[in-house]
Amino acid sequence: MAALLLCLSFVMGPVQLLKLYGIPYLFFVMWLDLVTYLHHHDHDDKLPWYRGEEWSYLRGGLTTLDRDYGWINNIHHDIGTHVIHHLFPQIPHYHLVEATEAAKPVLGKYYR
Repeated sequence: MAALLLCLSFVMGPVQLLKLYGIPYLFFVMWLDLVTYLHHHDHDDKLPWYRGEEWSYLRGGLTTLDRDYGWINNIHHDIGTHVIHHLFPQIPHYHLVEATEAAKPVLGKYYR
């Protein structure tokens, strides 16, 4: 990938490559960082942060939370269904909403 970008910078020029690749890539990375932050932090309640021996796969999965991103959920493969994604990563994105609705009553107070 680095070799391709280097070749493109010689063909197109570095400024054009920055405009067509660098800036969109920067926005994409910032968007992913924001979404990841929102899935792992809450503004009302502080989510627990487990370290070392007290961390487990289940505890880690249950310390995330779901958010509704509106129409963005559809273009990001139901990105708002984060809890069920962490608990069962093998579920395909097109079944995450259904799986979340089925898991909410089972998880009870542990669902965020």
